[in-house]
Amino acid sequence: MTLTVLGRQGPQVRDGRGRSAPQVRLFEVCIARSTPIGQQPLAVADQRRPRQLRRMNCALLGYWGLRPCIDTAALLLTELATNAFQHGEGDVTVTWRLDTAHLSILVRDGSPARPALRTADSASERGRGLCLVQALADRWGVSDDGTTVHCSLDLPDAVSA
Repeated sequence: MTLTVLGRQGPQVRDGRGRSAPQVRLFEVCIARSTPIGQQPLAVADQRRPRQLRRMNCALLGYWGLRPCIDTAALLLTELATNAFQHGEGDVTVTWRLDTAHLSILVRDGSPARPALRTADSASERGRGLCLVQALADRWGVSDDGTTVHCSLDLPDAVSA
């Protein structure tokens, strides 16, 4: 596994309670795909990636003081990362971006094929991921070039950065 990690934070600002905090926090992970593009089933290593990313999500959001957001963010991340490894082309990059009001998660998979919401019948085992993202995220979308799916959660006042 090739794993590249980048963490940054913006300049310090004072929040409404007089505390000093970074205006923007950014954490990015790039994971090299183990499965050749277009090959199914996924390599065992790639099947494990969403679980590994969930653990990173839990640690990062705990560090950032966002415990109330961990479970929802983990589910959103799992859906987006699973889709990226199943349908993407090339490395998968996950970016967590925290500003004073929102937590955003961006998943880039290199594929220009735009993901779309599907209607899954009750017997389908697949096809509900983006429906879950739409239901749980405050906002979500796909980049103009189709390579990145992003979602965001509004932060409760109690955990604002």
